[in-house]
Amino acid sequence: MKSLIEYLIPYKGLSIGKHEYEFHVQDSFFAALESASIEGGDLKASLVLDKQSRLMIAEIKIVGTIKLACDRCMELFDFAIDVEYEQIYKYGDAPEINEDDIIYLNNTEYQLDVSLLILENILLEIPIRRIHPEDKQGNSTCNPKHIELIQSYGKKKQVDPRWDVLKNLKFED
Repeated sequence: MKSLIEYLIPYKGLSIGKHEYEFHVQDSFFAALESASIEGGDLKASLVLDKQSRLMIAEIKIVGTIKLACDRCMELFDFAIDVEYEQIYKYGDAPEINEDDIIYLNNTEYQLDVSLLILENILLEIPIRRIHPEDKQGNSTCNPKHIELIQSYGKKKQVDPRWDVLKNLKFED
């Protein structure tokens, strides 16, 4: 995965206080970060970075839609994303005991790459089973032609005729 320049925030020169950033996440974002499960999207990511003397708190809100391939019919559909997340960044070297909710920034770093933070939060919102949403009557909105084709392949039972010959063999005990 590579980082995108527009998602880098140089924090060394920022004054103490809150700083707001807006990012428009589009298809090129997912292509650059090589996200296999997301085919594209149109999202707005708002980030409020609260810089303090010993740490920074990033509050991120992501709203929009992403394009996913349906597990049932393999057509693309729009999946709504609405997520809020808070990430804590502390200055200094990481302690020996790992703290999952805190990212440590060493003295050589001078900028944050929020592209991975945005991508991770989007990926966490994707369900395990990705299917078209149902309509108001509770019916599937998958492509009926694809569903019919898949069901027809499931009904066909093709047996290799060579195996039929083996069924006639009799063994004596």
